[in-house]
Amino acid sequence: MLTAQTIGAPVSDVFISYASADREQAGRLAHAFEALGWSVWWDRKIITGQVFDQAIEHELDTARSVVVLWSPYSIVSEWVRNEAAAAAARGVLLPALIAPVRLPLEFRRKQTADLGNWRGDPQDHGFQALCAGIRHLLGQPPATSNPPPPWPPQLKWSALGALILVAVIGFFTNNARQPPTDTAVTPDARPMTGMASWTTPLTSPAGLADLIVGTYSGDVISDAHGSSRSGVLITVTRLGPDRVRIHSDYTRVGTTDIALQRVDQQVLADGGDSSLIVYLDRQPPAILFNPRLELAYAGTRQ
Repeated sequence: MLTAQTIGAPVSDVFISYASADREQAGRLAHAFEALGWSVWWDRKIITGQVFDQAIEHELDTARSVVVLWSPYSIVSEWVRNEAAAAAARGVLLPALIAPVRLPLEFRRKQTADLGNWRGDPQDHGFQALCAGIRHLLGQPPATSNPPPPWPPQLKWSALGALILVAVIGFFTNNARQPPTDTAVTPDARPMTGMASWTTPLTSPAGLADLIVGTYSGDVISDAHGSSRSGVLITVTRLGPDRVRIHSDYTRVGTTDIALQRVDQQVLADGGDSSLIVYLDRQPPAILFNPRLELAYAGTRQ
C-alpha cells in the first residue's frame, strides 16, 4: 500500500539503482542528470514517514528510465540485481559500469555504458552514450552539437600571426636551453620529477603477480548468501608471472586462482567467474575481490 506522499507524485525521468558503497558516484550522476533538465530519483529522496521498500518499488515501477550502476559492490547486491531485473522486464534498463567488473549473467548481453573514468565531464563518451539512451526512452531528440561560428577574416589573421610568434619564440628559447655540444647529458644527470610517493613499483619484469602478492586486511562488505564480516585477512600468493592464488581462512572467501591483466594503475582478473581489482596507485595498495561474484571484499595490503 502506497503512502499519501507517493500517490499522485510526478513520474521521475531517471531512477538510479546503486549499492550503498557507490553513493558518491550515484550522487554525482544524479546532479549531472538534473543539470540537463531531467527529474531524478534515488533513495536519498525518500520522504520522512514513507515505507522504504514501498517508496522504492513505486519509483522503480513508474520511472521512465532506470540507470543501474554496476560495481564490485552492486553485482553482489540482491537489491540492485532485483531492481535491474524489474527494469529489464519493463524495457527501461540502462546499465553503466563504474568499475571493471564481470556482470551477472542475465545482464551481459545488454549494451552497457562505460563510466569507469567519468568524473563529471559532460563530454565524456560513456556519459554521452548513457544520456543518449535516456533521451531515447524519454522520446527526446538526440543531442546536437552546434559548431562555433566562423572567425572574421581579420581575427583569423591575428590568430595566425600570434601562433607564428609563439612558435618562433619557443624555437629560440629551446635552442638557448640546449647544453653545449661537448657536454654529455646522461639519464642519471636529469632531475627526477613526478616520483610516486608509495613503494609498490608500477612495473615488474617478473610479471603482474609480484605487484600484488602479500597479506590484505579488510572486510566482507556484502554477501549474497550471508552477512558482512569485519577483520578478514586474505593472502595473495604467486602461481606464475601473471597468475595468483587468493586464500582466506574465512570459508565464505575460500581459495581462488586468478589470471591477471593490467589496465593503467589497476591489476584486474583476466576472465574467470571471480572479479578482482588491485589499485596500485594507492598507499598501501587496495583490493576489491568478488569470489564467484557471491560477496564483496575490500581491504588494504599490510
